Amino acid sequence: MKIFKITTIVLLSLVVLLVLGLFIYTRDSYGPLEAMTEEINTLNLDGIEVIDDLDQISYYVDQPKKNIVIVPGGKVKPESYQYLAVKLALSGYDVTIVKTVFNLAIITPNYGARFLKDGIENVVIGHSLGGTVASMFSHNDDRVSDIIFLASYPISDVSNKNVLILTGEFDTVLDINDVNQSASLLPDNVVMYEIAGGNHGQFGWYGPQSGDGEATIDIKTQQDIIIAQIIDFID
Repeated sequence: MKIFKITTIVLLSLVVLLVLGLFIYTRDSYGPLEAMTEEINTLNLDGIEVIDDLDQISYYVDQPKKNIVIVPGGKVKPESYQYLAVKLALSGYDVTIVKTVFNLAIITPNYGARFLKDGIENVVIGHSLGGTVASMFSHNDDRVSDIIFLASYPISDVSNKNVLILTGEFDTVLDINDVNQSASLLPDNVVMYEIAGGNHGQFGWYGPQSGDGEATIDIKTQQDIIIAQIIDFID
């Protein structure tokens, strides 16, 4: 009994230390810039149902074309993808941004699957770490028809999906060699598009990211290019 108590105390202590460590590591997560909110406020969201709760930020429309699930990048707050989500919703799609634990999707890699819907095609979009996690829960799920990697690449076989990979010209966070080495996990007809003047951080709307290159286009320009490429691909 004494050994059991000691073991329990040790395990609980390790859990507490792990949680504390994750909290400290992610407390400086990147958040949305005020300019994003100002831009969203100029849009007419009448007819869109907005749900913002513990685990999701969702935008639901009447008779959606497809259901879209967005998985944020590592140490990026989900609110940073709201402009992307809103614009996709205004184009006729249900869109959910997953609120990941400690802003790290890898902690609960299958969590995004709970937002996939039956009876409609599902599109999964993942930025950076969110993209690799997206491939993990999507590759064996027949409900997912399309996967879009924003400055990212798969670590699970997604060769049976429609795949779009968007990269930025001045992205120095993504190692393009990792993308190239993932070729065996991708379909032969994978679509790849490099955004001229873009970088890694501007795949969300949260400003400069440590270790990233300097973009020569502004955030809204890059965001609008991303949105146009996504809609063209999934339509």
